[in-house]
Amino acid sequence: MKTLFITILFLAGTYTAGSQTIGVQAGIRLNTSAIRYAGVDISRKAGFEGGLSYQHPIGLPGLNFRAAILYFNQEFSLENDMGNNTGITYHFMEDNLKLPLIVEWTPFPAQIKPFVQAGLYTSYAISGNIKDSDSRNSIIYEKAGHRLDYGIVIGAGVYLTRQIILDVRYEHGFAGRNLMLGDQTVYVCNKGYSASLCYLF
Repeated sequence: MKTLFITILFLAGTYTAGSQTIGVQAGIRLNTSAIRYAGVDISRKAGFEGGLSYQHPIGLPGLNFRAAILYFNQEFSLENDMGNNTGITYHFMEDNLKLPLIVEWTPFPAQIKPFVQAGLYTSYAISGNIKDSDSRNSIIYEKAGHRLDYGIVIGAGVYLTRQIILDVRYEHGFAGRNLMLGDQTVYVCNKGYSASLCYLF
């Protein structure tokens, strides 16, 4: 099922990339991932998201395909409090590439046009680090496939002008990933909100 999911995204993204409408987008991403590791306090940090965006009309009124190639960083910390003001904190930082494919519906043909959107995404962790007070090491994934994530996207936004788009999205990942911490695993299932501004050329 995972292979089929990614194949559909790749083929649809290739088709969409042929569109003459291209843009750049940038914004923030709030990490709300499900993280499981016993006996620690977990904190998550906001990160950056940005890259290239493509748009292609479907041929039906108010409907467009939108695809993008985006970079985003994701961070969280595990704090092990041992009492007496002692303990250790592990900071996890990942750099990711993401391909979302979205269907966008604009119901009102006005100058400022609101829209809703829904679709699929896949992402890949290209690098990652674990840092504590004494050291910094590359993240080791329990399996090679645990670098990969895929899921659904829903959101809404508004065309402020014909070229400037403001949108907010929620992403819900389906791929549970295990990151190694010593001989233990940290379970992560990606989820997050993003707010971005896009400029179409």
